[in-house]
Amino acid sequence: MSNKIIQEKRMKGYFIQAAKEMLKGEGLKNISVRNIADQAGYSYATLYNYFKDIKDLFFECVNDFQDECEDFIKLETKKTPQGVEKIKAIIRAYSKYFIQYPNVFELFYLEKISDIDNKQPTSDLICNFLDKLCAEEWNYCIKEDLVNIVQAESIRSIIKYQIPGLLLLHLNRRNPADYNDFLVLLDKQLDKIIKVEKTAKKIKLTEPEILNFIFGNCDKNVCFIHYTKEEKIANKILTEGFRYVESFYNTAEQVTNDKLHLTHKHNTYKLYGNYIIVISISTDLYNFFNNEIKTNKMKVSVENILTEDSPILNDNNDYIYFLPKQFVKGYLNYETGKIEINPDYNPNYNPPIFKKNLEGIAQINSN
Repeated sequence: MSNKIIQEKRMKGYFIQAAKEMLKGEGLKNISVRNIADQAGYSYATLYNYFKDIKDLFFECVNDFQDECEDFIKLETKKTPQGVEKIKAIIRAYSKYFIQYPNVFELFYLEKISDIDNKQPTSDLICNFLDKLCAEEWNYCIKEDLVNIVQAESIRSIIKYQIPGLLLLHLNRRNPADYNDFLVLLDKQLDKIIKVEKTAKKIKLTEPEILNFIFGNCDKNVCFIHYTKEEKIANKILTEGFRYVESFYNTAEQVTNDKLHLTHKHNTYKLYGNYIIVISISTDLYNFFNNEIKTNKMKVSVENILTEDSPILNDNNDYIYFLPKQFVKGYLNYETGKIEINPDYNPNYNPPIFKKNLEGIAQINSN
């Protein structure tokens, strides 16, 4: 860097620092080129060697104040963990900075933009400042599934307009008059606006633990899923077995160990409930009975053979079948990630009654 550039940077710094001190202490209305130059220790003519006009200098001050505010916020929030609490801490520190320097707040939010700079980018720089400070944390919240993009944009928009409004009422109308009362009000408003801290992180079905639960030993088992709304129903299925009307495939879907396939099935059926019942039957067992059915040309599904209880008729004259609890691997809540494993799970469960069921249906078909 040449000496000339170093000298120019140093001189600009003198005038910027002088202007900033006066803006903090006296506000924009009491500032002129002459008193800024006097504060810097130079003639006002010298100022024009480094700035096009006083608005050019004010623009530099706005940038400097933002850098100063950002440094202050980083210091105030350095121990706050990422996410929602960090966003709140940033907003509190942002408010604290402007309460310490009310004339800077006036420069940013009360003075006409034409008195600072005629350029729209300056207005955007000021209006988007708080959102820029929180942007990294919002991205973190979205990445961690604490909030989706649409929710984040909505909350960010509210904050953009509401926080300067709260500061305006406190600084210019003394409402609330006490600083501590203002902080209490600010926290209450933030709790109302930013509610994502109470939103449980959404569990992805493609997470390793979930996939392992559903598809563990998938090369040896045929896997199905069923959705239900209540945990008590899920627990009942674990203890009593899976009941279904007429066809097993009316309420259960076969799934393969493929993330895309599982995601498609999940998006199709998740409206039926938060609890996913996982049913898993030994491939050898399943194929044995399936081959017997095909060989004997029976009009029955494998699942209707794999029952220890005779089907019963409901009020609509439909048959209700019972798949033994041993084929129910367990259930998971796809919102909380809770997994409940069935202690009686045995995909190879094959009591003699299954073969008797097959023989009975074969005899009926032969008649």
